[in-house]
Amino acid sequence: MKINELLPGKQASGIKFNRADGTTDFQKLLENQLQTISETKNTTGPAHVVRPLAVPPSLRIEGLTVTESTLKNLDSYCSALKNLKNSTSALEPFITAIEEETSALIAVKGQLPEDDPLAKLLDRVAAVAYLETAKYRRGDYLAGH
Repeated sequence: MKINELLPGKQASGIKFNRADGTTDFQKLLENQLQTISETKNTTGPAHVVRPLAVPPSLRIEGLTVTESTLKNLDSYCSALKNLKNSTSALEPFITAIEEETSALIAVKGQLPEDDPLAKLLDRVAAVAYLETAKYRRGDYLAGH
């Protein structure tokens, strides 16, 4: 059964039968298609441009690792604050660690593009961490100690 019998009135688009037996010259057809694709690429530019990674994966991993560590230390600090028996000296190691991690967060953030989602996350975590250490240094949590 021929394709034309299945779809009456429709011919295969752009395919010309060059041979007496009704078969197409596929080599010529392929060359025409490749020429058309080549011309299209030259006029419109590349359809898909592969850009190199703007941020090395190791920097992303470092940012996520420092973020996780900071959040864990903030959580531990929160638990330590709940225990009213803890003295100021018992809280100091948490604050020192959080301050160091805040600096690390800011350093990693500085190496990322501004619109990077990880940069936004690092900025938020650094802001919370800084706020908590500033409250401690100001004496907000030491009234009962």
